[in-house]
Amino acid sequence: MKKTFLKLIYVAGAVLVVSTMQSCNTDKLTDLNKNPNAIEYVIPEYSFTAAVLASGPGENYRALGQGLQYFSSYKEVPATGDKFYNFNGTGGSFGVYTGQWNRLAQLTKEIPGAENVNKRAAVEILRILAFHQQTDVMGDMPYSESMKGLDKLKPKYDTQKSIYTAMLTELETALKSMDATKPNVFGNADPYFKGDVAKWSKFGYTLMARLGMRLSDIEPATAKSWVEKAVAGGIMTAFGDIAYLKYANIQGQMNPRVLTYINGDFTSPGGDNIEGSKWSGKFIDHLKATSDPRLPVISVVWVPASGNTFTPNNTPAAQRGMVSGSLNTRPTDFDTYSEPSLLYIDRGAPIIVMSPSEAFLIIAEGAARGWSVGSTAQAAYNNAVRAAMAEWALWPSVAPHSGVITTAQVDAYLAANPYPAAGTLAQQIETISTQKWVSLLGNDYEVYSNWRRTKYPVFNYANWTVGGNKVPYPGNVTAGKMWRRFSLPIAERNVNNDNYLEAIKRQNYSEEQLDLLQGRMWWDVGPGTGQSN
Repeated sequence: MKKTFLKLIYVAGAVLVVSTMQSCNTDKLTDLNKNPNAIEYVIPEYSFTAAVLASGPGENYRALGQGLQYFSSYKEVPATGDKFYNFNGTGGSFGVYTGQWNRLAQLTKEIPGAENVNKRAAVEILRILAFHQQTDVMGDMPYSESMKGLDKLKPKYDTQKSIYTAMLTELETALKSMDATKPNVFGNADPYFKGDVAKWSKFGYTLMARLGMRLSDIEPATAKSWVEKAVAGGIMTAFGDIAYLKYANIQGQMNPRVLTYINGDFTSPGGDNIEGSKWSGKFIDHLKATSDPRLPVISVVWVPASGNTFTPNNTPAAQRGMVSGSLNTRPTDFDTYSEPSLLYIDRGAPIIVMSPSEAFLIIAEGAARGWSVGSTAQAAYNNAVRAAMAEWALWPSVAPHSGVITTAQVDAYLAANPYPAAGTLAQQIETISTQKWVSLLGNDYEVYSNWRRTKYPVFNYANWTVGGNKVPYPGNVTAGKMWRRFSLPIAERNVNNDNYLEAIKRQNYSEEQLDLLQGRMWWDVGPGTGQSN
């Protein structure tokens, strides 16, 4: 009886399970794992906007901002580029593959057809813009075999020479494909130019000129060809050509670079900054010596007032930079040193990605080298200075300066600091590169690359006093030298070991023989170093 009863239960249960399975909608079961608030497909306009917003030049306040002697700190640990106290911020990243490149690859799949040719060209410009910054600090990287997914899990490292050849060729192909008779570049979803095809073309050709000029010393004939080709194609020349990202003093819309400055150092006007930073002596001294009208725009000395308040003094004569690598305790006169003005670190300040000032400086150097660029070096240089000073009008007006530099001020500056048209090539390149150092303030990676290529301006990293002599800061990790590259991601040793080891051996360094990040990029050649010590 008991066995019969149990048998009935089992049979009934089996019938119930089968019945339930037959009535189950398996399609709806998979819906249970879907986030109803997530988008599982690409919306081209949204993806393009995100790609543009992610295209701003990288910021490296400690390693490069200090190393290029814009900033200085009296402290040790945060003095990565001031005293070369550590290697913080010099580790390279392969995030470009999973980030910007992946986003752009997904987007490209969604815009096929002849009608989208201008969109695809803009995407290609952004792709090359993103990658060149990475190879410029790490050298050889996966390129031709990258982004292949499961088909190529361990891509080879291409030489930097082959990467540059590919980038320039691919950029040219994209620019030649642009067609003014076809639809624009994503219209209002384009934060740069609202879809203007002509402006995207200028952006692309200016990028070509930048990359071409990078080869000036390693392959002069190749550099000449690409720069001349870029100028003939049409590069940025007008204020409206500037590619920049807009921000606002609203939560979620603030300038991320400025937030780094504020949170890392300049939290409140006056007093002891969090990490003890000020503008560097090299930078302020140069601006003062040349009577540069940009000085009162970007720099102030916070003068103690009543109580714990401070008032800004932007008078040029009052500005004073902190000498890099010269201090390791808070100086008693700390308040008398200059720091960024509230205009410069306004949370609504723009980030300039590429502009006519850079384009004209490239033309000036091309002309100085005797290339056919449609201008004299002096005329292009003067145009670059005017364009660079006009850019400050894009910043919010914050007392004590509006950001507007008058034509009369620019004229006076050029008259007091004339271009050395009759000088040697080295003198002309020094003038152009020093102007680029000033005019591209904030674009750390491009200034860093240009400095390594031209070796100007010349920096002194031996400012610590021992027995009346000036020496590099004691305990520095680079023998007192500025790094000339970043390290490859250490994770590559585990996931792509053979190709990783082959790449670093090809670039003349190894894990066993530490080179203190002094190994040079393929295009960084010549006996000079850009350092006086």
